[in-house]
Amino acid sequence: MTIQTTGMLWLLSGVFITLLIEGLLWLYWRFWGAGSIRDYISEYDEPEGDYRIVQRIKTPTQRVALVETEGKWLIYGNGYVMFSTTEDERMYAEALIHIPMAVAKKRQRILIIGGGGGITTREVLRYPETMEITTVDADAMMMDFGKNLQPLVKFNKGALHHPKVQTVIADGRSFVEHAEGKWDVIILDLPEPSRDYPELGRLFSVEFYRLFQERLEPGGAIGVACSVFSSSPEYVWSIQATLEAAGYHILPYHFDIIVEEEEDWGFCLATAAPVSPGDVHISVPTRHLSPARLQDMFHIPYGYSIYKRDAKIQTDHNRVLIEIEESD
Repeated sequence: MTIQTTGMLWLLSGVFITLLIEGLLWLYWRFWGAGSIRDYISEYDEPEGDYRIVQRIKTPTQRVALVETEGKWLIYGNGYVMFSTTEDERMYAEALIHIPMAVAKKRQRILIIGGGGGITTREVLRYPETMEITTVDADAMMMDFGKNLQPLVKFNKGALHHPKVQTVIADGRSFVEHAEGKWDVIILDLPEPSRDYPELGRLFSVEFYRLFQERLEPGGAIGVACSVFSSSPEYVWSIQATLEAAGYHILPYHFDIIVEEEEDWGFCLATAAPVSPGDVHISVPTRHLSPARLQDMFHIPYGYSIYKRDAKIQTDHNRVLIEIEESD
């Protein structure tokens, strides 16, 4: 081997090592260091395949990331998808909205807390008898996306601009404490409390749920989104126990997309009087809530049910839901 060839090999080796080090430093910066995306996109909820982060914003309430992947848009809050323009988002909104809407005696005045994306509002607007929808979100950025981010506006059909809809930027707890009047249906679609945002626990507490006793019309219904049943059944049962402690009858249900997305979402239907699955009659067309699907939604698998005995009640002064989230 000539001296010239040896020198060339050393040069190429040096270039390779330099590029390798720079690559490793970039990966460290991006995923663990100061430039980490993990504060914005959790490893658990990271999109499969290629994606691009269009925008990262730190708001007073959360760290928000706007992500585009394969023509779909995902809006993250504190690392987890809050809403998106995907088909599973449509499934989720149908499951959350149409069950309480189906059992409520009236559907004229609706309150949605955590509805900045406008997707749940879109589903409520399918009911012609609904006259007034109040959509509340604590984060002005989320509401701005729901009103002005064109892919999302197209997906939610401009729901937040509809004349029946009033949008409010406010903490959900504060809004309810100072609100006047009553609602026929109340929807709670809120992010889980966490170590970084423990104050969110006040939106899942027995004290908060008791406020709705005076805000819910006779024959009204409350729908509560309860995280992922398949990975955190204790979380769902604790919300049920908390609602029961606040004086409601609870019908838990789930929406299984384990085959498609490896998830099974949990929900609680809360009413003043007992409700059975046979009372659920959806009066508007839906894409995903077929009779067979509805029958499955109210059958809680044994693997989830065994955790019910350990359910604890969330209050304004404890960390029950945070501890559950941290133990998963």
